[in-house]
Amino acid sequence: MIFVSTLDVIPGRVDELHKIIRNLEIPKDIKIREFLTLFGKPDFLLTFEAPNEERAMSFILKFVSVAVPKTSVGVLVEKI
Repeated sequence: MIFVSTLDVIPGRVDELHKIIRNLEIPKDIKIREFLTLFGKPDFLLTFEAPNEERAMSFILKFVSVAVPKTSVGVLVEKI
């Protein structure tokens, strides 16, 4: 399954988020597709693959001490 998360950094917590990112241990069943910093809000965009919603939630919870995440399931669009 593909998941798309936006992260709005809690004011004053940017340095902590960068530390989390640098030291992030990615579980074997999670595959990060993109991790982008954005100009404006939201602050970051993360797309990743996980086997199910439970594993995705477990992974995204690593960021909740420094950012407010919003996560959706992404579905590939077939050609029309």
